[in-house]
Amino acid sequence: MIALACAVVPVLGAIVLLIAPRQREVAAKSVLILCAVIVLVAAVITTATRPVGSVTYLAGQYFVLDATSALFLSLIAIVFFGISIYPRKRLSNGSTQARDEFVVIRSLFFLASCVLAVLCNHLVAMWVLLEVGTLTIAPLIFFNRGPVAIRASWKYLKFSVLGLGFNLVGLMCLARGMGGAHGEHAVTFFLDELQALSTLGEKIWWELGLALMVFGLGTKLGLAPMYAWLPDAYDEAPPVVTTMLAAVQFNCVLLFLFRQVGLLRSFDPDLVSIELIGMGVLSIAISSFHIVRADNYKRLIAYASINHAGTIAVGLGMGKNAAYGVVLYVVSNALVKSVLFLTCGNIKDHYGTKQIASLRGLIRVMPFSGWAFMLGTFALLGFAPFGSFLGEIIILSNMAEGGYLVLFLFLCVMLTVNLVATGRALFPMIWGDTPEDEVEVKEPVWSIASSAFYILVLVSLGIYTPEPVTSLLQEVAATLDGK
Repeated sequence: MIALACAVVPVLGAIVLLIAPRQREVAAKSVLILCAVIVLVAAVITTATRPVGSVTYLAGQYFVLDATSALFLSLIAIVFFGISIYPRKRLSNGSTQARDEFVVIRSLFFLASCVLAVLCNHLVAMWVLLEVGTLTIAPLIFFNRGPVAIRASWKYLKFSVLGLGFNLVGLMCLARGMGGAHGEHAVTFFLDELQALSTLGEKIWWELGLALMVFGLGTKLGLAPMYAWLPDAYDEAPPVVTTMLAAVQFNCVLLFLFRQVGLLRSFDPDLVSIELIGMGVLSIAISSFHIVRADNYKRLIAYASINHAGTIAVGLGMGKNAAYGVVLYVVSNALVKSVLFLTCGNIKDHYGTKQIASLRGLIRVMPFSGWAFMLGTFALLGFAPFGSFLGEIIILSNMAEGGYLVLFLFLCVMLTVNLVATGRALFPMIWGDTPEDEVEVKEPVWSIASSAFYILVLVSLGIYTPEPVTSLLQEVAATLDGK
């Protein structure tokens, strides 16, 4: 039951802020940090004390604690803890205490919905929880107001609802296949009951359902062709909201996809692989084109996020031995995006611009943010010793060994293009000549603590992964190959 407490605590914190009289400015943010710490401790204890291979059902059959839910619960708790440390001043220039409290309250409800989604054992209930998370965070995207931010928020909401709509129709097709004229089983959406079935009934219905479910979640992840919402939403949202979108909600949706792929690959592995690899390749190609043309550092990282989502989709489509590389890449990717998007907030606060050409000598003007941005960029590009490097190597090596030579060459070319384009854009920004009127900035501890925390975890994954963590990653990877 400790796992469910990870959802109860943020809800209680939000309720306290709603009903208590307004106090001084830091009250809401103190509650945010307290809830994040409790959730992190509870998540780590839950994951550490879970016996290897065990599956525990909570609240009847609706929630489950297994390797996959334990990993993603700890991952979003780690990310959210870093997010909670970051906003120690106003969330944005011109914000007010009331607006900051609005963000904190919605963030707590958002965290609760994500925790429940990660633990959910019922496909429809998980869909509902993801929809709740979407509706909770959408208003935060236009926190800074303005027509561009409002358009970005509406675009996010439209594509999210559309993507989850495709998924819902896919679930309905799955139900039709199970309960149709040739259906052999009663309709169920509980994952454990579905995994026990030998057939899903009428093939045409569950195949259509599978295609729609994967496409719908691909939309929510920002995979091509339904990716247009992501760069605008990531660019316009405040740093903490962007990080919640990119490293918390993204991983909740990815867990939903893991669940569906692990279940349905047993029934039609070719369809799963073709659709995921197709969407992944298209995403990598389109995002690489935009990375080459990017002149805004935050949008560049947003397009790199699409590129990474495409890499995850390709690796997931391959299955088999690449699965471990995918899981390691997912964990590292969440931390990389957290470092970069929060650091982007520090850079924007000081320089007042997101244009790459306007920044030079970042590492001398803002030493810590400069180093964090540099290390985050190296991790983004898949350099050693970061976990993303090992994850990419595993995925690529299994492509070559599995005979996916064309795909292997394509990915190598795209990685080279992204390396050159990103380096050409960001390295002068980090190391370029500093303007004469620029002086070194003394960065407050609160603004750098989150990135330091993420980098510590990220480097440790690349240099030495403790045996219990490796075992957990392997256990999750094993579930992606079906029964």
